[in-house]
Amino acid sequence: MRKRLLVCGLLVSLVTASVFTGCSKQEDQVAAITDDAAVRDYDSIDFDTVTIMDEDVPLGSSVNNSDPEEQAMLQNMARTTLELVNQQRASAGLAALSWDNDLELAAAVRAAEQVQSFSHTRPNGTAWYTVNPQIMHGENLAYGYNSAQSVVTAWMNSPSHASNILYPTFTRCAIAIYKNGNTYYFAQEFRY
Repeated sequence: MRKRLLVCGLLVSLVTASVFTGCSKQEDQVAAITDDAAVRDYDSIDFDTVTIMDEDVPLGSSVNNSDPEEQAMLQNMARTTLELVNQQRASAGLAALSWDNDLELAAAVRAAEQVQSFSHTRPNGTAWYTVNPQIMHGENLAYGYNSAQSVVTAWMNSPSHASNILYPTFTRCAIAIYKNGNTYYFAQEFRY
């Protein structure tokens, strides 16, 4: 009987440990980042061809479902996230990333799409960068984090996401946050 209790206790400990090591708990919601960040090889990009499907880039106001006050809060959080990202880059001796308004529109689309498909594959089955292939060269995703600091910490704790943040060839960035219920969905898009 003692061996059986010991084995059961060990199994409960292992299950509990695995549940809490894969993601963090914040305000009764699960927070997660994608398994890997996405990046496109510089040499594979055709900078001369612009391919934007009208239905893929809705107007910014149609992408977010929040009131103007909440929208301002989300935009402030996005800008704070970039400031924290640039602090990480400065610590690594890298130049700061500039905010890119065009990339912000693409990030807004990707943030909203995460409600349907939390991956670097879009809900329609195409690759993440097909929102605007000419300007989307790297992507970090996350959901459930409730502050700029918590999402940047999570990204920096992941080698592939940190690699995007610290990629020396990236020069511009935009972050969009989509709120669905009490959950925040982050899309960080990078550009060479």
